[in-house]
Amino acid sequence: SHDEKSRAFFASTKVNSVFVHTVGGSSNTFSEHQNKMIGFTHHQKFVVVDAPKEDGTGLELKAFIGGIDLTEGRWDNNTHPLFRTLRCEHKTDAYNGCFLFGRRPVIAGPREPWHDIHSCVTGPEVINIVQAFSERWMSQAPKLSGELINLRNLKLDSPELLWKEGGYCAQTSRSIDGRVNYFDRSVRQNETNLRASLMASSAWQIKNEQNTELSRRFESTSGDIKFTRVLDYKKGRPVDSSIHTTMIHHIRRAKHFIYIESQYFMGSSFMWSNSSDRKVKCNNLVPAEITLKICSKIAAGEKFTVYILLPMWPEGVAGSKQVQDILYWQRSTIESMFKKIHAALVHRMQQCNGESIEVSDYLNFYSLGTREAPSTSIRLGIPSSKDERILAITRRHPVYVHSKMMIVDDEVACIGSANINQRSLDGCRDSEIMTTYWHEDYLATDESIPHHDIHGYRLHIWASLAGFMDNSFRNPNDRECVKLMNSIAQRNWEIYLAEESVDMTSHLLPSPFEFMVEAGKEGELRPRRGLYKGRFPDTHGSVLGARWKILPEMLTT
Repeated sequence: SHDEKSRAFFASTKVNSVFVHTVGGSSNTFSEHQNKMIGFTHHQKFVVVDAPKEDGTGLELKAFIGGIDLTEGRWDNNTHPLFRTLRCEHKTDAYNGCFLFGRRPVIAGPREPWHDIHSCVTGPEVINIVQAFSERWMSQAPKLSGELINLRNLKLDSPELLWKEGGYCAQTSRSIDGRVNYFDRSVRQNETNLRASLMASSAWQIKNEQNTELSRRFESTSGDIKFTRVLDYKKGRPVDSSIHTTMIHHIRRAKHFIYIESQYFMGSSFMWSNSSDRKVKCNNLVPAEITLKICSKIAAGEKFTVYILLPMWPEGVAGSKQVQDILYWQRSTIESMFKKIHAALVHRMQQCNGESIEVSDYLNFYSLGTREAPSTSIRLGIPSSKDERILAITRRHPVYVHSKMMIVDDEVACIGSANINQRSLDGCRDSEIMTTYWHEDYLATDESIPHHDIHGYRLHIWASLAGFMDNSFRNPNDRECVKLMNSIAQRNWEIYLAEESVDMTSHLLPSPFEFMVEAGKEGELRPRRGLYKGRFPDTHGSVLGARWKILPEMLTT
């Protein structure tokens, strides 16, 4: 991330730049303090600016929040070039973190293609995002607290003045604790979705929580949407784990489908098949809640589909012990989900003779990849490592999925920095931030999903991944859509593994693993057919991963 270069760049400017670790607190032992500082990170990715209003009547606040780091190699487009832009757009900005390259920046290629998501927030909710920044600054740069901009002086602290027409709502949530964040009690007492304060009082009611002074809960009287902002306590310090709460809330509300993009996917260790692994502190509820939602839909005989997009493998050399350890936890998570869903399907089919349903009708995992034909681009320079020489021949590379997003029923979009793992969702490990968006006039019903901006946003993403738009994408819980997505992914997988290198304009691939069931057995996760010795293409890394017991599981979950 080039911290020292950034420090030097800003040294003689008026920019106040502070570079801080995550740190332990007074209740931590020396070992716990060091683990927090070395093992975890500030992972939030957001920028807030004051900008001219579109109508020219003054200034407004704008925030940009999502998964993109402000560092090298992140710029990309939907063609995901490997070699052809090394002399132009990606000259000096080529990066590769998935293979061993002899030098940086990447010269001979290929560069690592990148898939990410960011969002722009305007309106009253930006005040809460500014507050998130201010609280971290007050905690870890207290000597510079006087340098913070006072929004009141800019007349940008009023929800009424920042109010925007259009009906969209936003709510910001975080994963962070009191060791690295100063929780302002006066703000916390009134923290709620600011839309509530501007709506008719008859539409909202305050629910005073018992046995807590830390929050108030606002509920819509219609019961359609509820907001909760509650701080927990752990070892005597306040913890905000509202990202986890938000995701669980919307998974439980889902009626038709869920679409997720994440860099990692692990959790609900209490479900894992290996009993000795169930004590691992990776107990976020996201995988379990998705599984329970699917099983309940199967029992009710209702259509419901979950699409999850992950990188082919987590960034790092695929065969390295750390990456293999992460893959082991992911396999444990995903296999446990498939097993429970398969058991629910077996029970359903026993009750309904003649009904043919498969696990893939309800849950599918995908990855991304691309290739470039030699005739359309040339590599530059001489490969300086074994990996570079291999990739110069195969001319293929995974497209790295770095986005952190969940779309539910085309009604709600959650976009931020948090992955689906314990590090991001715990509240006491990495610091994270996320904003949830929805429109009060476009909510899903039991019969249909809304066709509005979030619907169009998802269609744009899917068309970009698939390389074309198809009308079946409009109904993601229909079997026709599921079969089309899987057929696109399988066709691309065959192109990706073929001897001949061709230009790929469609980048959706199946996951490198598949769930296989033999007669009379509960099934297991196996490397996808076509992979040599169960390894990722062009690597020695096992698709299923392997436990590295030297490394504390807290760091890789």
